[in-house]
Amino acid sequence: MTTNLTETEEAELLQRLYGFWKPRLRPIKGTKDVNPSAPALGPQEKPNERTDNYFLRIAMATRARGFGVTPLRDKRPFLHAWNRHPLTTETEIRIAAKEYPTCDVGLVLKRGVGEPFAIDIDVPGVVERMERESGKTLPKTYTVLSRPETAPYKCHIFFRHTKYSESVFKKNVNAGDYDLIGIGTRALQVVSEGCVRPDTGEVRTGSGMPIAACPDWLVDWLVADSNRLRNEKSAEERRRRAEVRAVLKRVAAEDADERRRLTGYDKHGREDRYRYLVSKTRTLSNAGMAKERLPSELLSQYVADYGEARENDPNGWPLAELKEKIQSVIDNPDLRRGNPPPIRPRMSTGLVIKRAPESVWERRVKVAREFPETMKSTEVYDRLGLDCQKPGDKRAVSRVMRAAGFVARRGRRGAMWEKVGNGGVNPAGREWSSSPFSSLSSTPTSY
Repeated sequence: MTTNLTETEEAELLQRLYGFWKPRLRPIKGTKDVNPSAPALGPQEKPNERTDNYFLRIAMATRARGFGVTPLRDKRPFLHAWNRHPLTTETEIRIAAKEYPTCDVGLVLKRGVGEPFAIDIDVPGVVERMERESGKTLPKTYTVLSRPETAPYKCHIFFRHTKYSESVFKKNVNAGDYDLIGIGTRALQVVSEGCVRPDTGEVRTGSGMPIAACPDWLVDWLVADSNRLRNEKSAEERRRRAEVRAVLKRVAAEDADERRRLTGYDKHGREDRYRYLVSKTRTLSNAGMAKERLPSELLSQYVADYGEARENDPNGWPLAELKEKIQSVIDNPDLRRGNPPPIRPRMSTGLVIKRAPESVWERRVKVAREFPETMKSTEVYDRLGLDCQKPGDKRAVSRVMRAAGFVARRGRRGAMWEKVGNGGVNPAGREWSSSPFSSLSSTPTSY
């Protein structure tokens, strides 16, 4: 069956498939369409042309069973508001098939009278235990095997909600051995029959049976058993956390013993420990700690540094005696308390004059003064890291070499630089300046 949609309806449908919503555009009453021949948005289907692909075949088969569907990628839905607005009509499914032809199909399950929900079984023996404990036989209903060859016990058993199940079930349940999907206020999804598993290559197969209504005894058994499994799971999690806390506590105690051994606290006698309490009390008092907080803080620091107080410790005191000792230290009138000494600034070591870093010009002049008496012009450019083809580099070489005490000569095989015998003074008797901008100065250089 095909449905003819107007352009506005088809545009709204496509926007929902693409993952976003826009308000419907309604023409103003009494006006005409400015472009009535414009094509509708989205993929167009030619007359007598039918789309047939992986998504369409599976989605149409599941729609015939009364499911709302949504496309999946790696078992995850990706359309916006897929759990509130699943694809339910043939037109929606055909448009989605053109956009997502290779995606898997998800069955959207939500709570409501007559709506399907699923029991997702992950461990073997659940159905047998269900029938044995309840004394009832599970009714024949639509079942999908998730891994029919490698794990036949993994399956989805579907039932339809009744008034009783809708009133009893409150939220989706993860019981460990199985999951109850589609019984809560938030809709969830499972992968449909006919989809291929990417890990094993198996095809999910269904029983072909119609979906039966959920009997009341099954609802009661699922509620009681899921609560028991969840309580056992919570108890196991609490036990594991207690074991982890015990291991962490033992490791912390071993680290504390090693730290006491390295610092020498394990060898302190009662006199050393008493001096420790006095020093800590003075430090905390100078830091401004209130007197009523000192006993608890001193006790916690003592335990952190010396370990728990033991009755048979020859170097320490029992817990009751340790508390009395701490209180006596706090109440000692001879204990000097007050503000800590002021932190004085470090004395200055004198005036420090930092020289500016060496410039590129000074570095080049220093390198040029180490050149031999005579050098070819090409060697000078190579040693200074400059390019003889650039006018700026030519000017820089000329100034650097003059400042280093060289003059240019014309030889048989090219230009040469020769060091002047009087050390940085040109043949005219003028001293070369070490600055590249000395020639720009308005005052003449002194002779």
